[in-house]
Amino acid sequence: MRIPLTYAKAIYDDKEINAVVNSLKSGYLSSGPETKAFEKEFAEFCGRKYALAVNSGSVADFVALQALGLKKGDEVITNAGFAFPTTIASMIYAGLQPVFIDNKGLCIDPDLIKYAIGPKTKAIMFAFTLGFSPDMDKIVAIAKKHNLKLIGDCCDAVGSTYKGKRVETFGDVSTISFYPAHHMTTGEGGMVLMDDEKLYREAMGIRDWGRDCTCGSILGSCKNRYEHPPFDHRYYYTRLGLNFKMSEMQSAFGRVQLTRLPEFIKKRKENYKLMAELLGEEYNPEVSAFAYPIFSKNKEKDMAYLNSVGIDTRTMFAGNVLKHPAFQKISLLIATGLDEADRILDEGYFVGIGPHLNKEDILFIAKEIKKCRALI
Repeated sequence: MRIPLTYAKAIYDDKEINAVVNSLKSGYLSSGPETKAFEKEFAEFCGRKYALAVNSGSVADFVALQALGLKKGDEVITNAGFAFPTTIASMIYAGLQPVFIDNKGLCIDPDLIKYAIGPKTKAIMFAFTLGFSPDMDKIVAIAKKHNLKLIGDCCDAVGSTYKGKRVETFGDVSTISFYPAHHMTTGEGGMVLMDDEKLYREAMGIRDWGRDCTCGSILGSCKNRYEHPPFDHRYYYTRLGLNFKMSEMQSAFGRVQLTRLPEFIKKRKENYKLMAELLGEEYNPEVSAFAYPIFSKNKEKDMAYLNSVGIDTRTMFAGNVLKHPAFQKISLLIATGLDEADRILDEGYFVGIGPHLNKEDILFIAKEIKKCRALI
């Protein structure tokens, strides 16, 4: 029996472990010098001016929506298919109204956005699912024409490009996850990326309990501590926030992971290309794939078979997110039919192509997928 081929696996060694140990010895536990350095280095890697470290990709979505200053009841256009539940939950918790449209393949369908725009529409938010991109020319043009905020969830897509432009650089703000299955990891954690300094400082205040002080100083060395007497500026709150910070240990781990990230992305692209060639499917060299998508009329049987021969599989996240009980309890606005979202739910699953898998592994996975197809 082969060793089970998990769809994802964190790759790290003594370099990360030693970095964490050194961070513990430094005396900093919460966000400190390692976090500041990690934010700067990650922003530079992605081509953004600012990066804000938070404790998960889900929180990154929530902080992004809060920082944009959207008001309660404002509408946010998003897609129902292949959606991750916390993206939608972030809107609900922020008091926003999601408006659902269908997918085009894995991603949001830009041609359907026009049917969802109304007087309360203030933003478009979607994921670059599994690293794939929708037509960003159309989406950016729509956002500019209607003065809509644009939020890109890039949790699956670090290193992907659209016409040569990094997907993390599109829109007002983009979000990243460092969950162990993703392109690099800090265990748990995420980043909020943007270019506007005012937006960056608003996001920082929300992340740091809602305080007004966003000078970014460490250990209480605020430059303007007594400018609002009788308050200490470090404890002066002008917005609602919570503690969403990343720990120093995570940041130290992440800084080492970031040095590995180019090689991780290269290997993902190689595995994605090989899998596509073996299965006779289209390959997009701009995709830094999180996993390899499969559609099958016999999804459950295929997944059961692949699991039985040691190949880990996953459904396409929530499929059609609106079919789940939690999202039948919220106020729903659905602007289009959701046929593609239903197809994703009924037929879609994925297998791993991460850097933990070698050429022999990909050859084996592709061979077993073709066996499933031969039985149809």
